[in-house]
Amino acid sequence: MTTFRSLARGIVCALAVIPFASGRAEGQRGFPEAWAGQWTGTLTTYAPPDSVRNRVPVSLLIAREPAGNAWTWRTIFNADSVRGLRDYRLLVRDVSKGWYATDERNGVILEDTFIDGVLISVFQVGEQVLENRMSLRGDTLTQDIIFWSSKPSATSKGSGANAEGGVPITSHRIQGRQLMKFTRR
Repeated sequence: MTTFRSLARGIVCALAVIPFASGRAEGQRGFPEAWAGQWTGTLTTYAPPDSVRNRVPVSLLIAREPAGNAWTWRTIFNADSVRGLRDYRLLVRDVSKGWYATDERNGVILEDTFIDGVLISVFQVGEQVLENRMSLRGDTLTQDIIFWSSKPSATSKGSGANAEGGVPITSHRIQGRQLMKFTRR
């Protein structure tokens, strides 16, 4: 029963922040092959409540590497191929489980999971927690990153039905969002 409650609590928490909850994303069949290509778009950074902090042009190359089981995942921000270059690799861990990883080629490797057409990773940098989601819908590839402090903004404890057994529930206020929308060239 405790395992079920923990699982249910995790699912409820995840559903609260899923921006792509309705409908199945395209690209699940043949991922990452269906996502391969040259992409261009815009990165928009937002802060609460709705202020746009900046807009930056961005390009993305997704291509199978000639040897091994990895994909080039190269992003260039603001047309700056030196300071704006993120020359990452998508590593295929276990397709049957949806397990992938992003190798930043600097010693940092982030675990990714592909679920229902969405590539998802959650990671922490210092006290900043980030959730990264990428999905392909039609001709648009979207990358949506939200971030928050690992320190809770509130803690509550319920009682009665649907109160998660009275365990403490922490919540975290979103501090910002980076949204990238790409179209294939």
